[in-house]
Amino acid sequence: MTSVIDSHIFKDIFGSAPMREIWSDRSRTAYYLQWEAALARAQAKLGIIPQEACDEIVRHCDVNKIDFDKLKQQTELIGYPVLGVVQQLVSLCRDNLGGWAHWGATTQDVTDSATVLAIRDALNHIEEEMDAIMASVARLAQEHRLTPMAARSNLQQAVPITFGFKMARLLATLMRHKQRLHEIRERILTLEFSGAAGTLATLESGKALACQTQLAEELGLKQPEIAWHTERDRIAEVGAFLGILCGTLSKNATDIKLMMQTEVGEVTEPYVAHRGSSSTMPNKFNPIFRIDVPLEGFFCASSFRYIESKHCSSVSRSISPKLSSAVYLHLLRYAVDEHNRHSCIDRS
Repeated sequence: MTSVIDSHIFKDIFGSAPMREIWSDRSRTAYYLQWEAALARAQAKLGIIPQEACDEIVRHCDVNKIDFDKLKQQTELIGYPVLGVVQQLVSLCRDNLGGWAHWGATTQDVTDSATVLAIRDALNHIEEEMDAIMASVARLAQEHRLTPMAARSNLQQAVPITFGFKMARLLATLMRHKQRLHEIRERILTLEFSGAAGTLATLESGKALACQTQLAEELGLKQPEIAWHTERDRIAEVGAFLGILCGTLSKNATDIKLMMQTEVGEVTEPYVAHRGSSSTMPNKFNPIFRIDVPLEGFFCASSFRYIESKHCSSVSRSISPKLSSAVYLHLLRYAVDEHNRHSCIDRS
C-alpha cells in the first residue's frame, strides 16, 4: 500500500524534494560513509590505524560504490544497514586494509551520528523556509498595520484590532521558534562515538577520548560529555520543537480558514486558476492550503508521540534508537511542507 509520503500524486503535498533527498536511502548511506571516512582520518592522525589503511578506506567511502540491491539483502538478513555498508566497504579495500575500518566503533555510533548529520541538513533547510515565511508575514504586518478587523473571543466578535497586529503576533511567535532552533542546535549537533557499551574500551585508554575529539572536529559536531546510546533527549527535543512549530502553523492556517468563510470574507488565499475548485459547484473557492496544513500538523504530532515513546529506551542499548531515522523522515517532511505554504494570504 502506498503512503502519502511515497505517493507519486501526493508526495509534494505532504513533503518536499529537498527533504526527501536528505532522508533518502542514498543520503543516509552517504552519511554512514562520511562518518567512516572521518573516523579513519581521525585515527590515522593519532596513529591508531596505519595511514595507508586510512587512505584506502577514505578512497572507497563513496556512495556510488555501494551496491544497494546487495545492501537491501544484507539489511533484511542482519536487521539494520550499517553492518552491510561496512562489509561492502571492507571488501572494496585492497590487501585487507579494510580491516581497519570501523575500528573501535559500534553500529549505534554510526546510526546516531548519521541521524544527527541528517538533522543538521534538515534544520538548515527548515531555517531557510522559516526566513521566507517571516519575511512574508512581516510584509503583511507592515502593509496592514492600520487595516481594521474584529478581534474574536470564543469565535465571537470582541473589540477592534488591525490585521497587521494579528500578523505581528504570528511574526513574534515565529521569531521565538527561530530562537529555539538556534538553541537546540547546541544540543542536537553532537557526535556519538562510544563503542559497544559506551566506554570506548576497544581503544587505547590514552587515545580514546582524543580520537573522539578529533572525530567530532572532522564532522563539525560537538564532542559528547558522555555516551548517549539510549539517552534520547536530544532526538526528542528536536521532535518537540517541530511539534510546537507545526502547532503554530496549524493554528494560523485554521484562523485563516475561518476568516475565509463566505459570511466573513476577511481574507483569501492568492488566486490560482482552478485551485480549490469544486467538481459540482463552480462558485466554490476552497481554502486548500489551510486544509493541508492542519492535517500535516496532526501527522507531525502523531509522529512526535512515537518519538517521545522511544525516549524510554531500555538498558544499555536497544532496537528503538535505531528506528529514529525512519521516524524523523516523516516528522521533518511534514514540518518543512508546512513551511512551504509560506503563510501568504491576500487581505480582502
